[in-house]
Amino acid sequence: MKYCLDINSTIPFICSKNLRKIAEKNVGENNILDVSQGEPGYGFSPSARSRRFFGFLAFLDIEFNDYRVNKSFRQLSESQLDEIEDRILHSANKNFSEIIAKELLSDWTFFIKKLENIAEKQNLCMDRFQIMQELFKYSNLMGGRYPQPNGHILLNATFAQNHTEQLGLEVKHHELITTIGAAHAIGTTFKALGDEGIGFLKNGDSVVMTSPVYAPYNDIFIERGIKVHSLSINPDTGTLEKESFAEIQKQSDQIKAIILISPNNPTGFESSDELFESVIKLAKTHNSIIITDEVYLGFFENAKSISSYPEARERLILIDSISKIERATGVRAGNIYISDTANEFISNNILKEYFTEKIDNIRKLLQLAKSPGGKNIGIFQHITGIPGPSVAISLCHLILGKEERIHYINALHKKCDIFYKTIGIKHNGNQYYGIINLNKIESDRSKNRDIELILEILAEKGVVLMPANMFFSESDKNNKDRTRVMRISLPNLSFEDTKKAAQIIKETCSI
Repeated sequence: MKYCLDINSTIPFICSKNLRKIAEKNVGENNILDVSQGEPGYGFSPSARSRRFFGFLAFLDIEFNDYRVNKSFRQLSESQLDEIEDRILHSANKNFSEIIAKELLSDWTFFIKKLENIAEKQNLCMDRFQIMQELFKYSNLMGGRYPQPNGHILLNATFAQNHTEQLGLEVKHHELITTIGAAHAIGTTFKALGDEGIGFLKNGDSVVMTSPVYAPYNDIFIERGIKVHSLSINPDTGTLEKESFAEIQKQSDQIKAIILISPNNPTGFESSDELFESVIKLAKTHNSIIITDEVYLGFFENAKSISSYPEARERLILIDSISKIERATGVRAGNIYISDTANEFISNNILKEYFTEKIDNIRKLLQLAKSPGGKNIGIFQHITGIPGPSVAISLCHLILGKEERIHYINALHKKCDIFYKTIGIKHNGNQYYGIINLNKIESDRSKNRDIELILEILAEKGVVLMPANMFFSESDKNNKDRTRVMRISLPNLSFEDTKKAAQIIKETCSI
């Protein structure tokens, strides 16, 4: 291979990895301007308040669970609640400075009251002591026991309440299946529906998927021999390309599933009503399952979910995670939402002929499919929950991270404005991710150079980009050259470095 990548065959994430090595060699790790990775930990760390409180929970876990002195929270009863509170107060004041102890105790009060409120709204009938039990028994949150396959009850309830507030629907904790991040949820869904599961999506079957799309989705269907019909989105505006919808309507294939990332990765646009309505129309015509990945919904104020349409909700599998909105990609905490309505409709009207006596509904199928074991769905089921420490830090972020979360989102919006203004391309409202076509800013000389060479030159100057070519469907690539289209991700850089990266890209492409 002439360069460190081939735009037409090298996986986008490998492209960025190879380019990053060039950048590190030439400018050093601390000077890399990486606009390729959707991994905010590079430059915008997770909530400091949440992380500090997580440390306090770990400290309290030792206070209540220490075999060296025969202490276990299980030995305590509800009648000792005042004693428990006194021990928390005493431990904080004894082991932390006066100011830090006061802040931690204030956060503890807020945290417990919030969980009490969530438990009440989710009809869990849990009092203050029972909530503390769920936090500290078995050293559960600090990894003292295997993860709970059905999900930790407090995290499930908190996820459900977040969905309720964001989606404007009443979401119940039992309607969620918790997973080790969104990737686990994606893999679980297609494992369940594929040959390893019930055989609903098999070689030769057809699905509809938006294009461009997060590249691993394309790989899933290529590997499984599933035919993909593209519902094309204009990468510059985020609007539906109506011709692609018209082409799909002409197809005689039965569409078994429709896959939608909303807001879209890689374009960074929220979905339009026109797109939602087109998806729903196709789903009703073919009696399809709708699978939507809504990891980026929280980055848009008042963003609309396809779940707001009752006709979509009855056939909807919704995937979410906290990794991006909480700047914590390493936490690995996600969930699959299937409403009671969807569980009944999909099970009885779409998948009924595929079920057995052992597996008779979609929620149970997905719960079993979370486990490793290939075709043996359900093997190692006892270890398929979110690990205790991830449960704990997730609760801390979700409950205590709001103020920093808002600051992060506002800063990200500002970075998008800076980048597009500096590079000289109109910013059409996309957030977190964006698409830029280098062709729009390249000189005639630059356009005649191999795109791989341009990317290596940029890497030598410290700027790492991600080619978006493989995010597009084959039909989209056949209709229009996408080899000079890049996906950008801006949470990693400061305002100054965001501007600097855009300047270097513009100057390099203009030569």
